[in-house]
Parts: sequence; structure tokens; C-alpha cells
Amino acid sequence: MKTNIDYLENKSVVVIGAGISGCTLALYLAKKGYKVQVYEKRMNLINNNEIKKRTVGMSISERGITTLKDLDLYDSYKSLLVPKYGRAVHLRSGQVYSQFYGANREAIYTVNRKHFNFYLMDACLKTGNVEFFYGHKLEKINVDDKKLTFITNTNYSIDDQDNSCSTEKVVKYEYLFGCDGTFSCVRQRLVDQGLVDATLTTLDYRFKEIYIPPRNGEYVLDPNYVHIWNIAELLFVALPDGKKGFNGTLFYTESSEVNKLKDNEKLFEFVQENCQFLSFIDKDQFIQEFNSNPESKISEVKCNNWNYQNQILLVGDAAHAMPPFYAMGMNTCIESVRVFAHLIDEFGGDISKAISHFTERRIIDTEAMKAMANRNYKKLRKCHNKDFDEKWNQAHEAMKQSNGEYETEYFQVAFTNKPFSQIVEKYGQGVDVEENGLPLISH
Repeated sequence: MKTNIDYLENKSVVVIGAGISGCTLALYLAKKGYKVQVYEKRMNLINNNEIKKRTVGMSISERGITTLKDLDLYDSYKSLLVPKYGRAVHLRSGQVYSQFYGANREAIYTVNRKHFNFYLMDACLKTGNVEFFYGHKLEKINVDDKKLTFITNTNYSIDDQDNSCSTEKVVKYEYLFGCDGTFSCVRQRLVDQGLVDATLTTLDYRFKEIYIPPRNGEYVLDPNYVHIWNIAELLFVALPDGKKGFNGTLFYTESSEVNKLKDNEKLFEFVQENCQFLSFIDKDQFIQEFNSNPESKISEVKCNNWNYQNQILLVGDAAHAMPPFYAMGMNTCIESVRVFAHLIDEFGGDISKAISHFTERRIIDTEAMKAMANRNYKKLRKCHNKDFDEKWNQAHEAMKQSNGEYETEYFQVAFTNKPFSQIVEKYGQGVDVEENGLPLISH
């Protein structure tokens, strides 16, 4: 294995991970005049289909939109967003409940993860202050000498373990940001050295991506809703992709019958009986996608301190990965980046001070959002119930009649920038329209 030493004479800001959080942070720093190096394990993100197959469909709401506006990106990107005004809950009988998110047709928006990621990359490159290095897998962090050791390999994919054509590269850093996601190498290297205390918990949920294609060149379902089939032990959520199709995600537990059925015919019959979205998908396509698309697990990160010595900081999912059941993971991540960027301004450009205060400033809100995400899964499991549907609509009508005095928890999460911790604090003080379900919260 060859070794290449790359020492930079100037102070260097290094970001690990070229995903959405990493690119958002790199862009903020670049706009502030910092020179940023972004290192990414995968070699070719543009042609990497794993981005599509291994991620739950994404939605962007007010917190994410506020970040785009803060970066002067929203006006040039908004035409690509697909509005969703509420849930369309499909029952076994074929009846559909419409459950609006807001009182005045407020919408959350579908985001194509891959396209959004590339859009942020392009914005980074246009600043002239960001360099991307692909095929770099972080191997070691030497915190004493501020050196990173990478294994470089042009063939890396998400699971690639082949180092036969690798070289070793050492890079010096002044500030290091771990934006490398739920399974963060930066976090793990720090944990291995006893420098941070963090746990990665795998939850009892699994999911697979199943695509609902157009029919005769058109959407087969109303594209302005999140479509939900929620019967028995299965949960299927479909988001419009902006290209006349739907990106669907089938959720189930580890003990689900889905995991036990090996016969394709029986698998299809079981899913069709219990989660009837299959009327919109060709049978052979479903079987092919179910068998070929990887099964992904849902994990949660618990980390009490994201900072080491005011020089290394975990950001985004590397610090606070959460379940996807509130569609707020990406919004929370880039909101966290915005909070950190504003801390830099608050401390007159001093990154060290911003790092030192970031965990304390932000962790109370990310923990609150994780709690709401876990709780929302139970609501999703109840949303096909007639009583829940009636209470949901009653709550939104009451919100509308209150002229802004009261809002639902969901409204405050999705359509305001109110700190998550304040929303959770008021949750128990709301006017309950459904026991443990959908309170109204004072504005």
C-alpha cells in the first residue's frame, strides 16, 4: 500500500461526508470565506444507484426551506419541489381518508434526494472555496497531531471492503466536521479512542424501496398527497417523485410474516391482502424489486457530546440520527447546520467557540424531535381508524377557527421554526382532541 502525505500549509477545514448535511455545511463555511475540503467514501455519487435504493423518500418543510433561503438557494430550486397538502389514507375497503396538514392548504414538499444532493454540490463548487475528494474512506484520526488517514480506492461503494487497489493518504486538519451519516466513521473513530460517548441502536423496523411507476405517462394517484396503506403489520408510504411516479417505502418489523415467506407467490398474496398498494404495481415488478432491493434497518444515534476539544464536531445524522416517521430527519439535519453557522456569526467568526457551544445549544431540540418521531409511528399506525380521522379533521377545523391562537403539534413541527423542545414542552398542555393523539398547542 502506497502512502501519500498531503500537508496543507494553511489552516484547513475538513468535512467528512458529501451528503446533504456535509454539502450544506461546506456551503455555509465557503460563503464565510473558509477553504473547505470534503472527503467522501463513495467514488461516483452521480451514477450511484445505492443513494436511491437505500434511503426513505424525502420531504422538505419550513425548517429546510428556511435553510435554503438563508443560503440564497430557494428561489432557484423551488420549481422542482412537489407540494403535498396532506395524507391520503387508503383503507382495505378502498375508501380513502384525506387528512390535511394545515388549515389553509399549507404543504410540505417532495425532494429528490439525489438531485438535491447534486444541487448543493454544484452550489459549493461555484463558490470556488470547496474541493471534493471521492473514494476516500476514513481509517484513522490522530487527534494529537491533527492528522487523518484515508484509504483511497476508486471502486468504493457503500459496502465495499476490497482494499487490494488502495493507497493510504494522510491529511492534516485544523477543524474536522463529521457529516458522514448514521453510521459515521468519524463518530466511531472517536468512540474507539474513548473521546466521545455514543451509541447506535438498531430499532425493530425494516424497510424496502418499492417504486410505483406512471401509467400511460401519468400519476396513478393524486400527486399532492402522501399516500399511506396501513393494514395489519405493514405500513407502506408513497411520495410523488415529480416524474409521474411514486417512491414507495414498505415498512415492517423483523418478526413480520414478510421476512418468513420465501415463496414469491405467497409473498405477493400476503402483501396484497394486507397492504393493497399492489393494485398500482405490476406483480413481476414488485417481486423483482422486493428481492433485489436491499433491506435496510432503521437506527437511532444517541450521543451526549458532539464536540471534541473544540476542533472536531459531529453534525447531522452522525450526531442525532432518528427514525423517519415524522419526515423530519433531513430538515432537522440542515436546520442543525444553520444553527451552527449562525453560532459562528454570533461568536464573530470564531469556529472554536461555535463548536464549544453547539451541543448545548442544539441537543435539547434534536432529542425532542427524536421523541416526536418515535411517537408519530404510533399515530401513523392509527391514521386509518375512523375515530382518528374524525379527530384529526376536528383538530384542524378548530385550529382554523382559532385564527392562529392554536396549532397542532404537526403544524408547529412542519410549518414553523419553533424549537422542537418548546413544542414538546407544550405538548401536554394542549387541548386534547384525541387521547395521546393530536393536541392543539397555543401559538
